[in-house]
Amino acid sequence: MTYKQYDLTASLQRFLNGKSGIRTDLVYDGYSFPNNRPLITIEQMQNNLEYNVKGREAVEVIYRWQIGLHASNAVERMKEQERINDLLTFSNIPYFDFEKSADNPVGFFSVEVNAITPMPNDDITNHSTRHTVYFDVELLTIKRRG
Repeated sequence: MTYKQYDLTASLQRFLNGKSGIRTDLVYDGYSFPNNRPLITIEQMQNNLEYNVKGREAVEVIYRWQIGLHASNAVERMKEQERINDLLTFSNIPYFDFEKSADNPVGFFSVEVNAITPMPNDDITNHSTRHTVYFDVELLTIKRRG
């Protein structure tokens, strides 16, 4: 199956929103963080391509996201962190090709959690970064010509 960036990201958003019950937003230029917590954010990170085959018949693609969990307190952050990590680690995520159907998945994918980073808040007046943890997540796949 050939994956597409938007479909992967939107499928991941739909999955986390549905399974966690926590509002899940895609971060984009100009995005404003809402005040309500808990909140999950998904931000596209650098993708990598590796050309392994002559004639570029197949290309290894690594899709990456940074998933933020923004909680209202430290206990909520730790509890939800564990739950979100388990969802990302052990689930097959339904993949939707939104050009075909937003109702029926065309397959499934799994992601790998590479790092979980709690963010310290050095500025007591900055409430938006309190009780935040980021998951560095990636999907390794092969794209084929045609």
